[in-house]
Amino acid sequence: MEVDSSLKIYVEDGVYEPAEDSYLLIKALEVKGNEKILDMGTGCGIIALHLAKKGCKVVAVDINEKAIENAKKNAKANGLKIDFRKSNLFEAINEKFDLIVFNPPYLPTKGEDLAWDGGRDGIEIIKKFLEDAKNYLERDGMIYIVLSSLCNIEKLKKLFEKKYKFEEVLKQNFFFERLCVYRLTLKLNK
Repeated sequence: MEVDSSLKIYVEDGVYEPAEDSYLLIKALEVKGNEKILDMGTGCGIIALHLAKKGCKVVAVDINEKAIENAKKNAKANGLKIDFRKSNLFEAINEKFDLIVFNPPYLPTKGEDLAWDGGRDGIEIIKKFLEDAKNYLERDGMIYIVLSSLCNIEKLKKLFEKKYKFEEVLKQNFFFERLCVYRLTLKLNK
C-alpha cells in the first residue's frame, strides 16, 4: 500500500509518533479494500487511517487512552469511520478479522515507555500477542507485524513455529538496526 501524504495526522504529547517502522508497515500491507482489520496498538491512528481510506472495516485499539483520543480526532479530521477501543491487546476484542496489523513495542528495554518497551529480548509483548492472535483470525487470516533486529526474532520464530508460518515481506536497514515486516499465517492442524 502506498503512504498517503494527503491524510491529516496530528500527534499529541504522550502518543507514539509515526516513524520508519510505521511507514514500513503501511508499505508492506496488501489489501483489497473490503477486509475486516484489527489495528493493534494504533497510536495516533496512522495505519488505521490508511486502511479505512482504502475501504476496509477497521477496529483500532491501544492501551493508551491518550492515543485512542488522538486517533479519534485524526479519523474525524479525515472524515473516516473507524471503531476505536481502549484495550490491552485483545481485552476488548470479541470478533474475528481477515487481517491483524501490529507495530509492537519491540525494543529490548525494561521500564521504558509502553510504546516501545518490549521487555527482555524485545519480544515480551509480542509473545503475549501471538499467544492469543490465532483466536481472533479468520481461518485464512493474516498478521502483519514489525520486528527489529534488536529483538530476538529467532527465539520468537522458534516459540511459534508450530502455530504460524513466518514470511518476511519487507525490510529496511538503518545504521543501528534492520526493521522487517513479517506476514504470519496460521498453520492449520490437518
